[in-house]
Amino acid sequence: MRNVNGFTLIEALTVISLMACISTLAAPNLINWLNRAKLNGAVINLKGSLELAKFKAIQENRPVAVNFTANSYIVFRDTGPTSGAYDAGEEVFRKKTLATGIRIDLSATTFADTGTGGKKTRFRGRGTSASGTVYLVNSNGMVKKIIVSSTGRIRTE
Repeated sequence: MRNVNGFTLIEALTVISLMACISTLAAPNLINWLNRAKLNGAVINLKGSLELAKFKAIQENRPVAVNFTANSYIVFRDTGPTSGAYDAGEEVFRKKTLATGIRIDLSATTFADTGTGGKKTRFRGRGTSASGTVYLVNSNGMVKKIIVSSTGRIRTE
């Protein structure tokens, strides 16, 4: 009688091929889920930054602006000579670069132009702002938007 310990080559190859088939079926769903999660995270971060800008404007009773580029944004106290644009010496509250595969769609974003290829919004001392919408897009083309009303209300869709 033979003592059998372990697997045969055919058994091992069968298990490996089954795992490869299952991985092939699961990988696209996992990649889509990761892209959605990155987009949702970016939306949450940007909404929080807009809330920070509104809070700082109210707290200090001074204007606070947010400037957007295709892959980043900056929140700063807007006390310089150029309204809504970052000038040297203005205090920066937050500066964020978006994750790889996430971008701000500047052509769809409805905030005012900065004059340097970006967009801007500005919260006044009472928390009000010019109304507008910023659009975030992931590498799959999925779009989420953050809407700022003239009363300063910030919501996502």
